[in-house]
Amino acid sequence: MKFTKAMTTLTIMMGLATTSLAQNSAKDGLDKIKGNLNNSKANLQEYEKNLKTVDSNLTEVGKAKSQVESQQKQVLQQAEENNQAMGRVSGQEKEIQGLIADEQGKMNQENAKIQELEAMIAKIRENQKKRELNISDYQLQLNQLSEEKKIWSSRQNTLKEQNDQVNQKLRSLASEENEWKAKQRGYQGEVKRWGKEVERQQKISDSYNSLAEVK
Repeated sequence: MKFTKAMTTLTIMMGLATTSLAQNSAKDGLDKIKGNLNNSKANLQEYEKNLKTVDSNLTEVGKAKSQVESQQKQVLQQAEENNQAMGRVSGQEKEIQGLIADEQGKMNQENAKIQELEAMIAKIRENQKKRELNISDYQLQLNQLSEEKKIWSSRQNTLKEQNDQVNQKLRSLASEENEWKAKQRGYQGEVKRWGKEVERQQKISDSYNSLAEVK
């Protein structure tokens, strides 16, 4: 916007004209009045020009204001949407924080369970070490029993051989016994038979002797 100093100049000139009219002649006063008129017209033209500039500037300002108001409306709308989004995000944030707290609680429970299971695993591993020692001891016993079994197995073979020998001897003695029993029966029969024969001959002898004594 462009403004001039016309009004200030007019005021000064009017003051000078008044003084000049009081001091100078009527002609000089008229000339000055004409000069003031011309200055007034020039000032009017300048102010009219300035008014057009102001009106144009007001129009532009109005347009700019409308644009700014539109922008403000958009900004306010966006601010409202932003507040709603912030509220939604805050709600989601609170919900997620709750989920995190819930998961943290579950994780704490699981950690406690892990510690319990780790303690159980440590106990089981300790038991396994003991069982490994037991197995080693049992294996040693098995080895000893295996050696002892070999000894007994060897002795069993020896005893079997001895038993076979004893059975052989028993069979041999049984056979010999049967032979001697057979001979015993034969001799017993002969003894019995000859005993009867001796008894018969004794009777004959006794009878003969009795007859001899009678003669």
